[in-house]
Amino acid sequence: MEALGRLSCKVAHDFNNILGAIEGYATLAMNGLKKDDLLAQDLQEIRSSVAKAAVLGRQLIAFGGRQMLHKAPCEVNGIIGKALERAERLPAGNFNIETRLEPALPGITGDALQLEQALANLLLNAREAMPKGGTAVISSCVERLEGAAVKAPDQAAAGTVFIKISIQDSGAGMSAETFERLFEPLFSTKQKGQGAGLGLSFVYGVVRQHNGWVEARTEPGQGSEFTIFLPTVNS
Repeated sequence: MEALGRLSCKVAHDFNNILGAIEGYATLAMNGLKKDDLLAQDLQEIRSSVAKAAVLGRQLIAFGGRQMLHKAPCEVNGIIGKALERAERLPAGNFNIETRLEPALPGITGDALQLEQALANLLLNAREAMPKGGTAVISSCVERLEGAAVKAPDQAAAGTVFIKISIQDSGAGMSAETFERLFEPLFSTKQKGQGAGLGLSFVYGVVRQHNGWVEARTEPGQGSEFTIFLPTVNS
């Protein structure tokens, strides 16, 4: 995974340089054109595609742990609340979310927006795992861990007190092959055009940048569960 992370950052850097040139020349070509000019509309489509491609580049950089974070003291249940607001904007169908949040959790130092996006990605995955509907459960609590149970990139700095966030779905679960490659960038079981396979790799990278880690478990016919561990401020 570390080797893939380094490769992802290198590819994303070169990719962004190419996108920058395309965006720059498209913008220059639009100068002097009227908005209703067909050429201007075509150039705007190019710029829109560049913007979408840039998002993929940022996700690759996030997986590699090289994106810029704006860390500040924040509260996990508040971040979960914002992620739930995003989830509410998804087509609901028979998809429901149950919350089991422990009150008065210790604070963490983190980039609230990036963590919010990571949780929103996991909620979207839970929804997609239950195409016929179902209930996802998101929970938060404090957990004390020591020794080998601490899987943080920097174990010494992580301490022993962590915020545990779990998202569990009641879908069909995953095959052993899918589970083995779960966090690989660009790996996806979706049909072509329905996803770039960067959602879980983004989660993996963002959590590691917060000196945390992600665990997953799945059972055929019993659904899947993703658990995030984040070190607290005073751990």
